Amino acid sequence: MSQGSAPVLDDPAGVGNFIHTVDRLCRRPARGEGVQDSPHAARPPLLRRRAAGETPVQHTDRRGIPLVRLHEAGEWPEILAPAGRPSVHVISPGIPRARPAVQPGEPVPRMLSRVVAALRTSSPRLRFPRYRLAAWIVERLADSHDREEQARRVLRESDRTWGWGVDTAGLGADHVPFPLNVLLRLLPGFVHDARVSGRVPGLSGRFRWLRGRLAHDRPRAPGLAALLADFDPDDEERVSRLLLGAFMDDLARQYRRSPLHVRGAGHVFYPLLLLNEHAAPLVRLIEERRADLGRFDPVVVVSYTADAVVPEDDEPLWTVIRWRRELVTADDDAAWRHVVETPLTITAPPVPADLARYDVTEATWVPPARVAPWWSSWTAVVLFWMALAGAVGAYAGQTAAWHREACASGLWTPWTESGRQLLGTECVGVAGPGYLFAPGNAEIVEVQRVLTQENERAARLHEADGQGRSRPYVTIVYLAALTTTDQDQLAAAREGLAGVAIAQKRQNSSAGPSEPLVRILLANAGGRMQHGSRIAGLLLRHRDDEAPIVGVVGLDQSRKETVAAIQELGKAGLPMVASTLSADRLVNESPFYFQVAPQNARQAWVAAGFADDLARRRQVARRARVYYSHDVTDYYASNLSRQVVARLEERGFAVEPMRFTPVGAERPGPGDVSDDPYRGDPRAAGVSACGFDGLVYFAGRGIPDFSEFVKGVADRCAGAPPVILAGDDVTRYAADVRLRSAVSRVGYYYQSFAVAPARCDEPQRHDFYVELFATFPFECREPGPGRTLDGHAALAYDATETMIMAIRRLGRESHAVPVNSFTVWRQLGTLHTPAGQPGHAIEGATGGLDFGEDSPRQYPVDKPVIILRATGASRPTQVGVCGPVTGAPPGESFPWCASVPDAYR
Repeated sequence: MSQGSAPVLDDPAGVGNFIHTVDRLCRRPARGEGVQDSPHAARPPLLRRRAAGETPVQHTDRRGIPLVRLHEAGEWPEILAPAGRPSVHVISPGIPRARPAVQPGEPVPRMLSRVVAALRTSSPRLRFPRYRLAAWIVERLADSHDREEQARRVLRESDRTWGWGVDTAGLGADHVPFPLNVLLRLLPGFVHDARVSGRVPGLSGRFRWLRGRLAHDRPRAPGLAALLADFDPDDEERVSRLLLGAFMDDLARQYRRSPLHVRGAGHVFYPLLLLNEHAAPLVRLIEERRADLGRFDPVVVVSYTADAVVPEDDEPLWTVIRWRRELVTADDDAAWRHVVETPLTITAPPVPADLARYDVTEATWVPPARVAPWWSSWTAVVLFWMALAGAVGAYAGQTAAWHREACASGLWTPWTESGRQLLGTECVGVAGPGYLFAPGNAEIVEVQRVLTQENERAARLHEADGQGRSRPYVTIVYLAALTTTDQDQLAAAREGLAGVAIAQKRQNSSAGPSEPLVRILLANAGGRMQHGSRIAGLLLRHRDDEAPIVGVVGLDQSRKETVAAIQELGKAGLPMVASTLSADRLVNESPFYFQVAPQNARQAWVAAGFADDLARRRQVARRARVYYSHDVTDYYASNLSRQVVARLEERGFAVEPMRFTPVGAERPGPGDVSDDPYRGDPRAAGVSACGFDGLVYFAGRGIPDFSEFVKGVADRCAGAPPVILAGDDVTRYAADVRLRSAVSRVGYYYQSFAVAPARCDEPQRHDFYVELFATFPFECREPGPGRTLDGHAALAYDATETMIMAIRRLGRESHAVPVNSFTVWRQLGTLHTPAGQPGHAIEGATGGLDFGEDSPRQYPVDKPVIILRATGASRPTQVGVCGPVTGAPPGESFPWCASVPDAYR
């Protein structure tokens, strides 16, 4: 064989085996760590042992990279690392290699410096951040005088991330706001000190590694600066061990295989370290480190040792094969340790210096190297992280969208049904009391906390009751407008929740086989009840076999949207007991609908009777103006105004209906067909009432419309205001001392469906108020956040108590009656007192509750309507009442109430 004029060597048994041996030592297995088995045929003795059935057990998980001692090196460095000879067939070119020309007496740190420099420029390049940090610090500490101060200075200079902050902290801080000024001055130094202490995982990084090596992994060792102060850079042995440890740890980190170190799997060759006979001190330290077999040092060290003992069968390839076989067939750990600790001794055959090409026969052909897995390439890693970032971004986007759409407050769980949905800017739907539909104040959080506690209490009692063998376990839904931008409306919603909480608490404290255990769910229909019709479908899907939904209480605002909600709930077969609704038409919308407040027809008759009494006493002329809001969707205002106009005319009053546009609504357009005079916004309507000597009746919303109406009166005629009487919705305004005190000179009368409670330190007419003030002490603060004067808490309590009474009566039946929405609805119609018996079916906090004996009217008989007088910040005073009020003395009732026609009872 020949190529050009250069001689050709054909010696596969000598040089070929040697080259194959070194190449095989550097090849990294696809799995595990160590030297792979040779692909060549086994020697005859091993084949004979296999034929005889003496195959040893293979422990292929045993790892080990041997230390190779080279005997009679000859010219092997030129063959292993040829310069400028790409056509020469040598070991695989992808092996990172270092062949330092070590001189006699050269120290170990200098040897390592040459090795690191060679491996950093090899292909593939290897990185040594720990070694560079340790070498740089050792070099800078060599001329230190003040040990600890110098150590701190060296650490500050070595911290390229935050070390600058110690010297530059405060630069430019005078030109930024004070909080940022303080941050710029303190944060860099603080982070730097924490980083170079070596104690903080993650933040300390390489400094934590350095502290562990200097402290020998003692957790209670001092900080890194103190350890460096005790470190002697002239101690060559200690410096050598530190640098060698940094070198090996850097290699081990780059060769790790894990999901977080994908690039480590891309290294298919171990680095090759070729050392001559003068590198014995470095070889000794490596052997000492390799004695700890728990470490992973991915490097093949081949060193020339003149006094090495040559084995009898001095054939390099079979020496490695035999070593590997002994490794994987070792019976125990001791034998495995002995194999790993025993260095391999091979002989490098002499090679002519002018060798240009080495041709091998097929028998000793070196197979191609293993290709790195595709997923360990930089392209694959970048694509993976791009895909992961995209997936995380999509997940985050979907999470945010789902959180918005489902009004979620926890982790994204799209496989669960939240029962809530974001419609516009409001979260509507069904939730437990622990969920806030709108950001609330501390008072509403406290009320919902009590509701949550009572739900948990009911569940515990149900469990202790033997899963409902005795007491019924049911769910009642409180449906209302729980989201609004108006804090006063939100306070009214909180009052309703407080009333429900007291009813639930009192019921769960009861004992007896017929006493139901009550769980409460909250349902938000939007600020104007505009999404109430959707709630019915959500409630049907919100099934709970242990505590079935048997009814709905609450409801809010007699509007067009509320009517749609009543119709849909009725179609779903859910009975309803409204707390504050009073529009006449509501009882005709569904047979499943009931209310504890009187109708507007009764309220209008009481207003006319009171106006007639004022006219007889010559306090007003027999004239009246009825101001109502021009909102076709507000059934309350339109129904109440028509009823008041009709009743006043029956009493001989000359009545003028007048319209105004509610705050936030649109003015009448070209399609307006009403003949009633239009007076602009509520404030302008109040101005127009000045100078009128008859009765001014306000049939609109208390907040914010009536608030603006009385301000208009105050603007024009605060010294001589007209006589004003307002409907029951004005209780929201009158209950807020802050709003009342804004207009201190204009007095007015208003109607209410609940008697204002006495002060907390005075006797109460009903136990409800005693329990309310004990459970929620903030209701006793005057002035304070409470709205107890508006009656919403008492009305919600009566509505819930009415529903509970129907359930309780089912348990009293002599035969077993299932408790469900239909049986509860049937019992609601029977809540009346038989003829000839005193009292009422329910003695509620707002008066007696009786739905009539002849036929269920769906609204109570003779429900009290109270008239109060308010002026400024003074507490409203009761003028009189029509209807039986619990604990009321006889003198409280108006004398003309006895003539109430049956149609308005």
